Amino acid sequence: MGREVYHGDPKGNSDEVKLYDQGVREGAFGLLLNSVVLGISSFLIEPMCQRMGPRLVWAMSNFIVFASMAVTAIISLISIGEYSGGIEHVIGASLSIRIAALIVFAFLGFPLAITYSVPFSVTAELTADSGGGQGLAIGVLNLAIVIPQFRIPVHL
Repeated sequence: MGREVYHGDPKGNSDEVKLYDQGVREGAFGLLLNSVVLGISSFLIEPMCQRMGPRLVWAMSNFIVFASMAVTAIISLISIGEYSGGIEHVIGASLSIRIAALIVFAFLGFPLAITYSVPFSVTAELTADSGGGQGLAIGVLNLAIVIPQFRIPVHL
């Protein structure tokens, strides 16, 4: 939010740093909204899985994330276009871009709630009759989630 929406720079002049900080604060508010939506939608997952099946719910979640990431790219392009398209006297982001970014932040809480629970229930369902034990399968799934996170370099 600080760079793409507010067009700030943490290493720029004082106005650019102020814009960047404002964008970071707005992004933190977006994450708060994301958590609220996640908490509310977590109550809807079980009825959805009973009605549609956990595999379809999980697939739907992945498509929602795909669409949200596409919308994020579009919001970023529109914001950059506004900034470099001769509207440079407007410092920061336009209200419509900021609202759109916050809506995407909040909306991503729904598929995140699905991602936190459904893969584990699908794994338990698939391994219930295998004889190897559900605990082993869940452990392997956890390792498959955690090991790639160690491979991601951290740039501070």
